[in-house]
Amino acid sequence: MTYEVTADGMTAEQSIDRIEAAGEPRPQDRRLHARGAVYDATFVPSGQITGMTTAAHLTTETPVVIRFSNGSPKFSSDDRGKGIRGMSVKFLSAEGKSVHDLVAANFRAFPSRDPEGFIDLVEALTGLAGKSKLQGLGKLGALLLKHPESRAVLKQFASRNAPASFATTRYDGLHAFYLVDAEGNRRAFRYRLLPQLGEIDLDPKRAATLDRSFLIPELDERLSFGPVTFTLAFQLAEPGDPTNDPSSAWPEHRTLLPAGQFVITGRNADEESWQRQVFDPTRLGPGVEVSDDPVLGFRPHAYGVSASRRLSASS
Repeated sequence: MTYEVTADGMTAEQSIDRIEAAGEPRPQDRRLHARGAVYDATFVPSGQITGMTTAAHLTTETPVVIRFSNGSPKFSSDDRGKGIRGMSVKFLSAEGKSVHDLVAANFRAFPSRDPEGFIDLVEALTGLAGKSKLQGLGKLGALLLKHPESRAVLKQFASRNAPASFATTRYDGLHAFYLVDAEGNRRAFRYRLLPQLGEIDLDPKRAATLDRSFLIPELDERLSFGPVTFTLAFQLAEPGDPTNDPSSAWPEHRTLLPAGQFVITGRNADEESWQRQVFDPTRLGPGVEVSDDPVLGFRPHAYGVSASRRLSASS
């Protein structure tokens, strides 16, 4: 199932056109999550999902690369302000090729049930942060009328200060997927990336003493003293939990299985090459399948357009 054109007729090209018009990213940058850094890590499985999937990369020790990012389209965005932070993961084969990607952000649920709502949100939030604040407020009001499912997510998100560190932020995958076992049985899940250090927000008084792009240097310094660890946890769905609506969070009492840990050791030596690549949440290894989520289905098409434009600009 693909969603190159959405139900309202928006194409992937049009979605990127709108993001570019709102955020004015540099031509060579990602259209969102423009500034980021890439790190080496190892996935160490817990053994708790071994019988639930045939995915060897989730059940054996596997090398990975991880990109942490500020979610803004602006490379010069301020890390001290509220906003999206991202953590994207590539599981690698023995030959160093991408096997499976995870793409997560510090939202608890996706802010819209369809791609159009997300683009509306990008336009509204970019307006609030930019010169056209009045226009941004108008777009935000229109967004909440058109997409009422966004209200709870945005209210929760607005209640938090900016993250104090990439290493002290929880990241959610937001979309549903299926684990597939050797008999073909499927179990829906969503994933989370939970920091071993716990969640710590940035104190506003301390924020005033920091550089506007402090997050990457802070993580680099932290890693100079030892590894940083995240737990990959799978929230398992029960009958009736929607797989096609990323804006609808599943109940917190659903089973949460630790699939393993990411042990991050330092900056990747081939970072320039990985920065050029796409982290695609629909790139899945055997033993994992996509759901019927329309936002998930649309994302690789939009990523493809963004990658084509930025790579052309930087070549």
